[in-house]
Amino acid sequence: MRTMRPDDADAVRAELRETGRVTGLPVLFGGVIENNDLVLSGFVGTRSSVLRNLLISAECGLGGRAIAERRPGAVTNYAHSTEITHEYDRQVAGEGIESLLAVPAVVGGRTRAVLYGGLRSVVEFGDTTFTQMVAAARRLAREIDVRDEVDRRVRVLDTAQVGSGTVSPAVSEGIIESYLALRAIADQTTDPALAEQLRNIEQRLRGLGSTLAAAPTVSLSARETDVLAHLALGCPNAEIAERLGLRTETVRGYVGNLMGKLEVRNRREAVVEARRQGLLP
Repeated sequence: MRTMRPDDADAVRAELRETGRVTGLPVLFGGVIENNDLVLSGFVGTRSSVLRNLLISAECGLGGRAIAERRPGAVTNYAHSTEITHEYDRQVAGEGIESLLAVPAVVGGRTRAVLYGGLRSVVEFGDTTFTQMVAAARRLAREIDVRDEVDRRVRVLDTAQVGSGTVSPAVSEGIIESYLALRAIADQTTDPALAEQLRNIEQRLRGLGSTLAAAPTVSLSARETDVLAHLALGCPNAEIAERLGLRTETVRGYVGNLMGKLEVRNRREAVVEARRQGLLP
């Protein structure tokens, strides 16, 4: 049931294309960190293949310094700079680059990718270009962070013992927290394809409960289902209202509807009965 994570190198390439459009820089390239090395995999405006699949080690060259220090760096007159090491002079010179800017995409305190912008002349980068490159790296970092969160949430599929006919309370809570988090990410992202993928995963997680029980005897609205999920997490009405953007009185009404449909007397019994009917994992 696990979904394959999209290649992060594709996200790098997409960001490079957009950055090229915004900055007008003649050459851009970048890649993601693999096994502690940066692998160059995205290119805009390059004239040769000299940089393709080049491995950049941490602390080596301008990019390596950006990886290690987790902050942007720039040099003019690259070949004669005293601020960096020169392991990659041949490749940089092969593209005719004389001024270079490297900006890391940092997620959770760790560099996950680096974007480069190059000029084929000895010219300093302007503040506007620098700001645009930093913004691009931050967008890329957010994208990688979202993918990490999706991976983390989807991992509960591996721990849910669906085939055994039971799910432990801890795993059930993890599943519910996961699909609520995925819904929130889907609502916030501006990428329609990613939003659809997240909602598909959310629905699969929600459906775990139905694989462990007979068909439910009640039908719940989408909002009642959301409220029920928060009840299962032990959230009081005020917290549910805050999370769902509702008034507390409105949530109280939904809780009453749930108890009526499930024919129970309190919130705990509602959760137990919902699990029995497969409405919750």
